[in-house]
Amino acid sequence: MAKCAKCGRQAVIRIPYARMWLCKEHFMEYFETRVLKAIRRYGLARKGDRILVAVSGGKDSAALLSAMMRAGEELGFEIVALHIDLGIGEYSRKNREAVERLAAQLGTKLLVFDVKEVLGLSIPEMAFKSRRPPCSVCGLVKRYVINAAAVELGVDAVALGHNMDDMIAYIMKAFITQDISNIHKLGPRTESLKGAVGRIRPLYDTSEREALAYALMKGLSFNHAECPNAAPGSIEREVKAFMSSLEREHPSIKVQLVRRFYKNLASGAYRGGGGAPVSRCPVCGLISDGGICSFCRLTKKLIGRYGGPIVREWFSRVAKRP
Repeated sequence: MAKCAKCGRQAVIRIPYARMWLCKEHFMEYFETRVLKAIRRYGLARKGDRILVAVSGGKDSAALLSAMMRAGEELGFEIVALHIDLGIGEYSRKNREAVERLAAQLGTKLLVFDVKEVLGLSIPEMAFKSRRPPCSVCGLVKRYVINAAAVELGVDAVALGHNMDDMIAYIMKAFITQDISNIHKLGPRTESLKGAVGRIRPLYDTSEREALAYALMKGLSFNHAECPNAAPGSIEREVKAFMSSLEREHPSIKVQLVRRFYKNLASGAYRGGGGAPVSRCPVCGLISDGGICSFCRLTKKLIGRYGGPIVREWFSRVAKRP
Protein backbone atom coordinates (compact mmCIF):
# COMPACT_ATOMS: atom_id res chain seq x y z
CA MET A 1 0.00 0.00 0.00
CA ALA A 2 1.46 3.37 -1.07
CA LYS A 3 2.30 5.81 1.72
CA CYS A 4 2.03 9.60 1.72
CA ALA A 5 5.41 11.24 1.09
CA LYS A 6 4.62 13.90 3.69
CA CYS A 7 3.20 12.00 6.67
CA GLY A 8 3.46 8.27 5.98
CA ARG A 9 -0.30 7.68 6.11
CA GLN A 10 -2.18 5.81 3.39
CA ALA A 11 -1.90 7.69 0.10
CA VAL A 12 -4.86 8.34 -2.19
CA ILE A 13 -3.25 9.93 -5.25
CA ARG A 14 0.03 9.80 -7.13
CA ILE A 15 1.66 12.87 -8.69
CA PRO A 16 3.64 11.29 -11.56
CA TYR A 17 5.83 14.27 -12.51
CA ALA A 18 6.79 14.79 -8.85
CA ARG A 19 7.23 11.02 -8.32
CA MET A 20 5.30 10.99 -5.05
CA TRP A 21 2.14 9.74 -3.43
CA LEU A 22 0.02 11.93 -1.16
CA CYS A 23 -2.80 11.43 1.33
CA LYS A 24 -6.02 13.42 1.03
CA GLU A 25 -4.96 16.17 3.43
CA HIS A 26 -1.53 16.70 1.92
CA PHE A 27 -2.81 16.55 -1.66
CA MET A 28 -5.27 19.39 -0.98
CA GLU A 29 -2.43 21.35 0.63
CA TYR A 30 -0.20 20.51 -2.36
CA PHE A 31 -2.81 21.72 -4.85
CA GLU A 32 -3.39 25.03 -3.07
CA THR A 33 0.35 25.60 -2.67
CA ARG A 34 0.91 24.86 -6.37
CA VAL A 35 -1.68 27.47 -7.35
CA LEU A 36 -0.11 29.94 -4.91
CA LYS A 37 3.33 29.31 -6.42
CA ALA A 38 1.95 29.81 -9.94
CA ILE A 39 0.49 33.17 -8.90
CA ARG A 40 3.90 34.22 -7.57
CA ARG A 41 5.93 32.69 -10.42
CA TYR A 42 3.94 34.38 -13.17
CA GLY A 43 3.03 37.57 -11.30
CA LEU A 44 -0.71 36.95 -11.58
CA ALA A 45 -1.92 38.93 -8.55
CA ARG A 46 -0.56 41.28 -5.90
CA LYS A 47 -1.57 42.56 -2.52
CA GLY A 48 -4.56 44.90 -2.80
CA ASP A 49 -5.74 43.56 -6.18
CA ARG A 50 -9.38 42.71 -6.92
CA ILE A 51 -9.66 39.56 -9.01
CA LEU A 52 -12.83 38.52 -10.84
CA VAL A 53 -13.13 34.71 -10.86
CA ALA A 54 -15.37 33.35 -13.62
CA VAL A 55 -17.17 30.30 -12.18
CA SER A 56 -18.94 28.12 -14.76
CA GLY A 57 -20.21 25.34 -12.50
CA GLY A 58 -17.63 22.76 -13.57
CA LYS A 59 -14.80 21.16 -11.62
CA ASP A 60 -12.02 23.46 -12.82
CA SER A 61 -13.65 26.74 -11.88
CA ALA A 62 -14.81 25.26 -8.55
CA ALA A 63 -11.22 24.24 -7.76
CA LEU A 64 -10.00 27.63 -8.99
CA LEU A 65 -12.34 29.64 -6.77
CA SER A 66 -11.44 27.61 -3.69
CA ALA A 67 -7.68 27.80 -4.30
CA MET A 68 -7.85 31.51 -5.20
CA MET A 69 -9.67 32.31 -1.97
CA ARG A 70 -6.92 30.51 -0.05
CA ALA A 71 -4.25 32.38 -2.04
CA GLY A 72 -6.06 35.68 -1.49
CA GLU A 73 -5.83 35.16 2.25
CA GLU A 74 -2.10 34.53 1.92
CA LEU A 75 -1.24 37.32 -0.52
CA GLY A 76 -3.86 39.91 0.43
CA PHE A 77 -6.01 40.22 -2.70
CA GLU A 78 -9.82 40.27 -2.96
CA ILE A 79 -12.02 37.84 -4.89
CA VAL A 80 -15.22 38.66 -6.81
CA ALA A 81 -17.08 35.56 -8.10
CA LEU A 82 -19.19 35.72 -11.29
CA HIS A 83 -21.46 33.09 -12.85
CA ILE A 84 -23.11 33.49 -16.25
CA ASP A 85 -26.43 31.63 -16.63
CA LEU A 86 -26.44 30.79 -20.35
CA GLY A 87 -29.95 29.35 -20.45
CA ILE A 88 -28.88 25.98 -21.88
CA GLY A 89 -31.77 24.04 -20.39
CA GLU A 90 -31.15 21.57 -17.57
CA TYR A 91 -27.37 21.89 -17.99
CA SER A 92 -27.40 25.61 -17.11
CA ARG A 93 -29.88 25.06 -14.28
CA LYS A 94 -27.58 22.50 -12.66
CA ASN A 95 -24.54 24.73 -13.21
CA ARG A 96 -26.24 27.65 -11.48
CA GLU A 97 -27.37 25.53 -8.55
CA ALA A 98 -23.87 24.07 -8.17
CA VAL A 99 -22.23 27.51 -8.19
CA GLU A 100 -24.70 28.90 -5.67
CA ARG A 101 -23.96 25.95 -3.34
CA LEU A 102 -20.22 26.45 -3.91
CA ALA A 103 -20.39 30.13 -2.98
CA ALA A 104 -22.27 29.20 0.20
CA GLN A 105 -19.69 26.50 0.99
CA LEU A 106 -16.78 28.90 0.60
CA GLY A 107 -18.52 31.85 2.21
CA THR A 108 -18.15 34.24 -0.70
CA LYS A 109 -20.57 36.57 -2.46
CA LEU A 110 -21.65 35.59 -5.96
CA LEU A 111 -22.84 37.67 -8.91
CA VAL A 112 -25.14 35.82 -11.33
CA PHE A 113 -25.69 37.27 -14.80
CA ASP A 114 -28.72 35.67 -16.47
CA VAL A 115 -28.33 36.06 -20.25
CA LYS A 116 -32.02 35.61 -21.07
CA GLU A 117 -33.19 37.82 -18.22
CA VAL A 118 -30.95 40.72 -19.30
CA LEU A 119 -30.95 40.32 -23.09
CA GLY A 120 -34.25 38.53 -23.69
CA LEU A 121 -32.73 35.49 -25.40
CA SER A 122 -30.85 32.43 -24.14
CA ILE A 123 -27.74 31.08 -25.89
CA PRO A 124 -29.70 28.35 -27.75
CA GLU A 125 -32.22 30.96 -28.91
CA MET A 126 -29.44 33.28 -30.06
CA ALA A 127 -27.77 30.44 -31.96
CA PHE A 128 -31.05 29.46 -33.63
CA LYS A 129 -31.98 33.01 -34.65
CA SER A 130 -28.50 33.87 -35.92
CA ARG A 131 -27.99 30.48 -37.61
CA ARG A 132 -24.57 30.23 -36.00
CA PRO A 133 -23.08 27.24 -34.10
CA PRO A 134 -24.04 27.34 -30.40
CA CYS A 135 -20.38 27.22 -29.27
CA SER A 136 -19.55 30.24 -31.42
CA VAL A 137 -22.37 32.31 -29.95
CA CYS A 138 -21.69 31.07 -26.43
CA GLY A 139 -17.99 31.96 -26.58
CA LEU A 140 -18.72 35.43 -27.94
CA VAL A 141 -21.33 36.18 -25.26
CA LYS A 142 -19.25 34.82 -22.37
CA ARG A 143 -16.14 36.77 -23.40
CA TYR A 144 -18.12 39.99 -23.68
CA VAL A 145 -20.03 39.60 -20.41
CA ILE A 146 -16.89 38.72 -18.44
CA ASN A 147 -15.01 41.70 -19.87
CA ALA A 148 -17.93 44.08 -19.27
CA ALA A 149 -18.16 42.83 -15.67
CA ALA A 150 -14.43 43.32 -15.15
CA VAL A 151 -14.49 46.88 -16.52
CA GLU A 152 -17.58 48.01 -14.61
CA LEU A 153 -16.54 46.37 -11.33
CA GLY A 154 -13.07 47.87 -11.57
CA VAL A 155 -11.13 44.65 -11.05
CA ASP A 156 -7.43 44.24 -11.81
CA ALA A 157 -7.67 40.91 -13.63
CA VAL A 158 -10.04 38.09 -14.58
CA ALA A 159 -9.10 34.58 -13.39
CA LEU A 160 -10.11 31.77 -15.74
CA GLY A 161 -10.24 28.06 -14.92
CA HIS A 162 -8.09 26.87 -17.84
CA ASN A 163 -5.92 24.03 -16.54
CA MET A 164 -2.61 22.76 -17.91
CA ASP A 165 -4.30 20.23 -20.21
CA ASP A 166 -6.55 22.94 -21.66
CA MET A 167 -3.58 25.22 -22.31
CA ILE A 168 -1.55 22.49 -24.02
CA ALA A 169 -4.54 21.72 -26.25
CA TYR A 170 -4.89 25.40 -27.20
CA ILE A 171 -1.14 25.77 -27.81
CA MET A 172 -0.92 22.65 -29.96
CA LYS A 173 -4.03 23.62 -31.93
CA ALA A 174 -2.47 27.04 -32.64
CA PHE A 175 0.58 25.34 -34.12
CA ILE A 176 -1.47 22.77 -36.05
CA THR A 177 -3.71 25.44 -37.59
CA GLN A 178 -0.83 27.94 -37.80
CA ASP A 179 -2.78 30.57 -35.87
CA ILE A 180 0.55 31.98 -34.73
CA SER A 181 -0.61 35.61 -34.62
CA ASN A 182 -2.75 34.88 -31.55
CA ILE A 183 -0.46 32.45 -29.76
CA HIS A 184 0.84 35.20 -27.48
CA LYS A 185 -2.56 35.09 -25.72
CA LEU A 186 -1.91 31.56 -24.43
CA GLY A 187 0.44 32.37 -21.59
CA PRO A 188 -0.49 32.41 -17.89
CA ARG A 189 -1.57 36.04 -18.19
CA THR A 190 -2.53 38.70 -20.72
CA GLU A 191 -2.16 42.40 -20.06
CA SER A 192 -5.05 44.83 -19.79
CA LEU A 193 -5.77 47.07 -22.78
CA LYS A 194 -8.08 50.03 -23.27
CA GLY A 195 -11.54 48.51 -23.13
CA ALA A 196 -10.36 45.09 -21.89
CA VAL A 197 -9.16 43.73 -18.55
CA GLY A 198 -6.30 41.24 -18.56
CA ARG A 199 -6.82 37.51 -17.98
CA ILE A 200 -4.88 35.28 -15.61
CA ARG A 201 -4.72 31.47 -15.47
CA PRO A 202 -3.72 30.31 -11.97
CA LEU A 203 -4.20 26.63 -12.95
CA TYR A 204 -1.55 26.97 -15.69
CA ASP A 205 0.75 24.45 -13.95
CA THR A 206 -2.07 22.20 -12.70
CA SER A 207 -3.51 19.23 -14.57
CA GLU A 208 -7.19 18.50 -15.18
CA ARG A 209 -6.83 15.31 -13.14
CA GLU A 210 -5.49 17.28 -10.17
CA ALA A 211 -8.28 19.85 -10.38
CA LEU A 212 -10.89 17.08 -10.39
CA ALA A 213 -9.22 15.26 -7.48
CA TYR A 214 -9.01 18.47 -5.45
CA ALA A 215 -12.68 19.34 -6.08
CA LEU A 216 -13.77 15.84 -5.07
CA MET A 217 -11.54 15.56 -1.99
CA LYS A 218 -12.52 18.99 -0.74
CA GLY A 219 -16.19 18.22 -1.33
CA LEU A 220 -16.72 21.23 -3.59
CA SER A 221 -20.06 21.62 -5.33
CA PHE A 222 -19.83 21.30 -9.13
CA ASN A 223 -21.82 19.94 -12.06
CA HIS A 224 -20.35 16.68 -13.35
CA ALA A 225 -22.22 16.90 -16.68
CA GLU A 226 -20.63 18.08 -19.92
CA CYS A 227 -22.22 20.80 -22.03
CA PRO A 228 -24.66 19.17 -24.49
CA ASN A 229 -23.28 21.37 -27.25
CA ALA A 230 -19.66 20.22 -26.81
CA ALA A 231 -18.14 18.95 -30.06
CA PRO A 232 -17.14 15.26 -29.66
CA GLY A 233 -14.33 15.20 -32.26
CA SER A 234 -12.56 18.50 -31.69
CA ILE A 235 -8.82 19.02 -32.16
CA GLU A 236 -8.54 19.93 -28.48
CA ARG A 237 -9.98 16.56 -27.42
CA GLU A 238 -7.60 14.67 -29.70
CA VAL A 239 -4.60 16.62 -28.42
CA LYS A 240 -5.57 15.97 -24.78
CA ALA A 241 -5.87 12.23 -25.44
CA PHE A 242 -2.50 12.13 -27.21
CA MET A 243 -0.72 14.14 -24.50
CA SER A 244 -2.19 11.96 -21.74
CA SER A 245 -0.82 8.84 -23.44
CA LEU A 246 2.54 10.56 -23.87
CA GLU A 247 2.57 11.60 -20.21
CA ARG A 248 2.16 7.98 -19.12
CA GLU A 249 5.45 7.13 -20.82
CA HIS A 250 7.17 10.43 -20.10
CA PRO A 251 6.02 11.87 -16.76
CA SER A 252 6.46 15.65 -16.51
CA ILE A 253 6.26 16.20 -20.30
CA LYS A 254 3.15 18.37 -19.85
CA VAL A 255 4.69 20.60 -17.19
CA GLN A 256 7.86 20.93 -19.26
CA LEU A 257 5.83 21.92 -22.32
CA VAL A 258 3.82 24.72 -20.69
CA ARG A 259 6.80 26.11 -18.79
CA ARG A 260 9.08 26.09 -21.83
CA PHE A 261 6.30 27.65 -23.88
CA TYR A 262 5.99 30.41 -21.27
CA LYS A 263 9.77 30.91 -21.27
CA ASN A 264 9.76 31.34 -25.05
CA LEU A 265 6.71 33.58 -24.82
CA ALA A 266 8.39 35.80 -22.21
CA SER A 267 11.51 36.05 -24.38
CA GLY A 268 9.45 37.38 -27.29
CA ALA A 269 9.80 34.30 -29.49
CA TYR A 270 6.10 34.26 -30.43
CA ARG A 271 5.43 37.97 -30.89
CA GLY A 272 6.27 38.18 -34.57
CA GLY A 273 2.69 38.01 -35.85
CA GLY A 274 1.54 40.96 -33.78
CA GLY A 275 -2.12 39.93 -33.88
CA ALA A 276 -4.98 41.94 -35.30
CA PRO A 277 -5.10 45.66 -34.45
CA VAL A 278 -7.49 46.50 -31.64
CA SER A 279 -9.66 49.54 -31.09
CA ARG A 280 -12.74 50.40 -29.03
CA CYS A 281 -16.33 49.82 -30.07
CA PRO A 282 -18.04 53.18 -30.81
CA VAL A 283 -21.27 51.83 -29.31
CA CYS A 284 -20.21 50.25 -26.00
CA GLY A 285 -16.64 51.47 -25.57
CA LEU A 286 -15.11 48.02 -25.01
CA ILE A 287 -12.42 46.36 -27.10
CA SER A 288 -13.07 45.70 -30.78
CA ASP A 289 -11.07 44.48 -33.76
CA GLY A 290 -12.37 47.46 -35.72
CA GLY A 291 -15.70 49.30 -35.83
CA ILE A 292 -18.70 48.06 -33.86
CA CYS A 293 -17.75 45.00 -31.77
CA SER A 294 -19.04 41.53 -32.60
CA PHE A 295 -21.29 41.40 -29.53
CA CYS A 296 -23.04 44.67 -30.31
CA ARG A 297 -23.50 43.64 -33.95
CA LEU A 298 -24.95 40.27 -32.96
CA THR A 299 -27.37 41.63 -30.37
CA LYS A 300 -28.52 44.46 -32.65
CA LYS A 301 -29.44 41.84 -35.24
CA LEU A 302 -31.17 39.53 -32.75
CA ILE A 303 -32.96 41.83 -30.29
CA GLY A 304 -33.07 45.09 -32.25
CA ARG A 305 -30.81 46.90 -29.77
CA TYR A 306 -27.09 47.05 -29.14
CA GLY A 307 -26.49 44.68 -26.24
CA GLY A 308 -23.16 46.15 -25.10
CA PRO A 309 -24.58 49.21 -23.30
CA ILE A 310 -27.31 47.02 -21.75
CA VAL A 311 -24.77 44.63 -20.24
CA ARG A 312 -22.50 47.44 -19.06
CA GLU A 313 -25.41 49.22 -17.42
CA TRP A 314 -26.42 46.02 -15.60
CA PHE A 315 -22.96 45.63 -14.08
CA SER A 316 -22.73 49.36 -13.38
CA ARG A 317 -25.83 49.07 -11.18
CA VAL A 318 -24.35 46.02 -9.46
CA ALA A 319 -21.11 47.91 -8.76
CA LYS A 320 -23.03 50.65 -6.95
CA ARG A 321 -24.73 48.25 -4.55
CA PRO A 322 -23.38 48.36 -0.97
